[in-house]
Amino acid sequence: MNRSLIYSWYEQYKNGIFRYALSITKDPYLAEDVLHDTFVKLLSGGIRCASGKEQAWLYRIARNLCFDHLRRSKREQAYAETPARSDDQFEYIELISPLSPMEQEIVTLKIVGGLSHKEIGSVLGITASAAQKRYERAISTLRNKED
Repeated sequence: MNRSLIYSWYEQYKNGIFRYALSITKDPYLAEDVLHDTFVKLLSGGIRCASGKEQAWLYRIARNLCFDHLRRSKREQAYAETPARSDDQFEYIELISPLSPMEQEIVTLKIVGGLSHKEIGSVLGITASAAQKRYERAISTLRNKED
């Protein structure tokens, strides 16, 4: 795959993928690792991606890597304590915390990643209409929490 194309994708999607990974892992260092591993996978794997569908595809890779890292770290540190976190660094995570993990992913992909419902469905393995409905319910839940 063309390295300059991968570099342009990195520049275009790095912030969104990092925030998405952070919303899943709740760890900025692990989210950074996931971001870089996503693009290393592209550079080293000879993976092909359909033109115009790279955003959903990259988020799908990042999602899989997040869960791989979480499973691995769960086995390695079954009884480790959670490190202290800066309040302002996790403001977004606290905002979406009333939502289920799936709803958190959908809201993050839509708001932070800017993905369409069809792309979100592709990332999560659900239909576009299911992604849209879950997004609407999640936003409704967040609005009701403000009251």
